[in-house]
Amino acid sequence: MSRPIVIIHGWSDKSNSFRPLAKRLRKSLGRPVLTINLADYESLDDEVTFDDLVAAMTKEWEKKNLPTTPRSVDVILHSTGGLVVRDWLCQNYSASADKTNAPIRNLVMLAPANFGSPLGHKGTSFIGRIIKGWSGDKLFEVGEKLLNGLELASPYSWDLAMQDRFGKSNFFGKGKILCTVLVGNTGYSGIAAAANEAGSDGTVRVSTANLNCAYLSVDFSQDPLNPEVTSKNSKGKTAFAILDEENHGSIVNKNKNGKTFEQIMGGLKVNDASFDTWCAQLETETRSVTNKREKEDDSYFYGYQNTVFLVRDQFGMHVKEYFLEFYDNDDNSDWLEEYFHGKAIRTIHAYSDDKAYRSLLIDCTSLIKIINNHSSFQEMRMSLVAKPELRVNGKVGYQTVTEKDIGALSILRANIPRVFKKNRTLLVEIILKREQTEKVFQIKTF
Repeated sequence: MSRPIVIIHGWSDKSNSFRPLAKRLRKSLGRPVLTINLADYESLDDEVTFDDLVAAMTKEWEKKNLPTTPRSVDVILHSTGGLVVRDWLCQNYSASADKTNAPIRNLVMLAPANFGSPLGHKGTSFIGRIIKGWSGDKLFEVGEKLLNGLELASPYSWDLAMQDRFGKSNFFGKGKILCTVLVGNTGYSGIAAAANEAGSDGTVRVSTANLNCAYLSVDFSQDPLNPEVTSKNSKGKTAFAILDEENHGSIVNKNKNGKTFEQIMGGLKVNDASFDTWCAQLETETRSVTNKREKEDDSYFYGYQNTVFLVRDQFGMHVKEYFLEFYDNDDNSDWLEEYFHGKAIRTIHAYSDDKAYRSLLIDCTSLIKIINNHSSFQEMRMSLVAKPELRVNGKVGYQTVTEKDIGALSILRANIPRVFKKNRTLLVEIILKREQTEKVFQIKTF
């Protein structure tokens, strides 16, 4: 018996949106297609959480008698469905280096919000009018708790990545879940164009869709002048492609790119033996699309990195007031500082409920170009200042003001393209040393 295909929608959508795709797949593949939408889950209800969706998905999976044996079902998902399925996997299944007990074999993610969306913090009026047009009867409800998780630099997306991309459970790769991520590079038209952001499909960033991510830790807590630096790439292999001319809606139906359906079919048909070739093929096609668009010199289509920072101290306390500084080690030149802070950083977003988490959208295309134009440039440094400052507070805080207080992360010229890599997310955790003066605690002898 062939594997059934389950289609899972995203935030604010309904199963009806996927009937044309299901019909097309049924005709082309000759396989059963089941659209599961968690009983038309109320993604616009302000009280619905991701835990609710995961629990509802588990119940519906059982209700529909879907197979539960390893690699027995294929799944296509859209947008927020990426977070729901990944969370569902983490809560219900496990994976080792070479196998998993998860029931998914081929997973095709269409414009997934794996690391959030710029719309997550836009507000009910903006989202309701510009994106959804106030449809339905929930006029001022847009799924507040879900949008909190969808917000850029959310603790939810960070923690989820720490589980399935950098943790013990590695769900993706040959012998496990064969995952293909497809995302468009073109924004909306009409009034919805107000939602467009450079490097996005109108709703999600290309960089936040990609599951191939990296983690960097810079630990100042032991020796502030000489931070301990560790880095790692995400576990498991996933295929990734940018589909030229597609936006967040057209990638599902009414495709603007003639190859889109072909790529969806490819993600469903790929097997263990052909997966490496499939990944390489999509990488080549993505490079072709990116090079073509960058030659047009339109910054909307440049390659951007979603760079997410979390700053905390050695006690685990989050540092919510800090300023990141990127600079050249040459004291006689300030061109890098001016360019990086003025142009390379396109947007900065601090997570609404915890400003220790911040997302920087960095224009990697322009950054590499300008560095290539400065032949004498050798090294970039990254440091920060944080509050409370120990000297000002007089009792507790951080010493980060001068170079004698705190060191810096040194990034050699040759390593800059590895640190600032376009079309992906980099999670950066910075650990500071919180200090206390003797005023905080004294024992007096009588």
